[in-house]
Amino acid sequence: MADIKKNFAYKGVLTFSNYILGFITLPYITRVLGPDKFGEVNFVMNTIDYFLLFASMGIVAIGTRETAKYKESQNELSSAVSSIFYLNLLFTLLVLLIYNLAIFLFHDLYRYKELFWIGNAKILFSALILEWFFTGLENFRYITIRSVVIKLCYIFLIFLTIKDTSDYKLYFILTILSYVVNAFINFVYSRKFVKINHNNLKIWRYLSSNLKLGLFSIMSSMYITFNVMYLGLVRDMDEVGYYTTSLKLYFIILSMFSAFTSVMMPRMASMISSGEEGKFISYLKNSYNIVFLFAFPVTAMSIILAPEIIDVVAGAGYDPSVSPMRILMCALTLVCLAQVISVQGLVVLKKDNILVSGSLIGAIVSLILNFVLTPKMGAVGSAIVLLASETSVTLFYVSKVYYSRLFPLPGFMMFMKNVVWTIPFILLAIGGHFILNSFLSIGVVILGASIIVGGALKFKMIPKINS
Repeated sequence: MADIKKNFAYKGVLTFSNYILGFITLPYITRVLGPDKFGEVNFVMNTIDYFLLFASMGIVAIGTRETAKYKESQNELSSAVSSIFYLNLLFTLLVLLIYNLAIFLFHDLYRYKELFWIGNAKILFSALILEWFFTGLENFRYITIRSVVIKLCYIFLIFLTIKDTSDYKLYFILTILSYVVNAFINFVYSRKFVKINHNNLKIWRYLSSNLKLGLFSIMSSMYITFNVMYLGLVRDMDEVGYYTTSLKLYFIILSMFSAFTSVMMPRMASMISSGEEGKFISYLKNSYNIVFLFAFPVTAMSIILAPEIIDVVAGAGYDPSVSPMRILMCALTLVCLAQVISVQGLVVLKKDNILVSGSLIGAIVSLILNFVLTPKMGAVGSAIVLLASETSVTLFYVSKVYYSRLFPLPGFMMFMKNVVWTIPFILLAIGGHFILNSFLSIGVVILGASIIVGGALKFKMIPKINS
């Protein structure tokens, strides 16, 4: 059985590389393309991703869970992977038809038709990506090496070819191409472990869960992917550029915590299938500790240093991104808690109805607030929508788990301990905020935070990750 420390190390390398490489490309692209074209590309990409949700539905969660469950039995694994693959392919082809009809029928999509035609490739190859299969196998070494190599090639091509605003289409093509290459390599490499065939298919076994978890993903996207699409429909592309800049930064930071939950999920699914409930609870408590220990300080520092971060990453002309970023970062700790509860708890325990109900609440909140706030407040309104929606979903998960007594939740003392732990980071960020040079400010704060964390590790203040 794979070692969690090694898995987390690989996932950490992947996340850190994406984090660094994202900060390398984002400042360049935002400056070269400008708010308008940067907003246009992100509007089209987020619209494509919204259709992609209907193609993938709940495949990622189901595929990871079933692969982890049957990875010791080749026949069962082959049947499960084949069934999930063909179910995904069926939904993908249906969505491709609807997607292309929508381009012709809606003027707001048709005016960007060239980009949308190219986007067909991302939807089609989504059926071949099979990332869930390698996650279920806990093959994070392969995932990390492949992703980093392709990302480096992608970044090299961006700096080599994207020179001014007119290159926005080429930037879009390169972004789609990186996804296609990932999917092609994954599909070919997967044949080393499993044979996808037509024999012994059990598509109907997974259809119900796919629809439930798919509904969960679609409803959740109402305050993530749909936000950008709706903002582009009711406001100009500059507003989309301001919001997506802050949103990309938010997701880059969030990805550090998502890496941890994605590593833990297949291992915890194996524990439940093996009847190790006590170990499952122990790992869950450990996850709360680790996530909170980092989420609290990162949230506080990002809110205080938002002007400096935006200045370093996006440059002149993106000042309106500061307020949306501060609002979005208020959601970080809540989302981290929700991820542990949902991905490591509810998905593993197959409590799909709770996931769907929570996402439905978030979607309703998102729809109402989008119509009320976004047309008037633009990027700031979209950020408020995401914060309110994530808050409502997290509170629902907490209340449902608490009253159903499904598994333990973090207690008040854990919360207060992390509030106290965050105080030095807050003081450090406030000090950095008064340094006039943004680059120097960020550098000083990163160095200071590293010293604090290093001291905490030395004196064993940070919980260990179980193997």
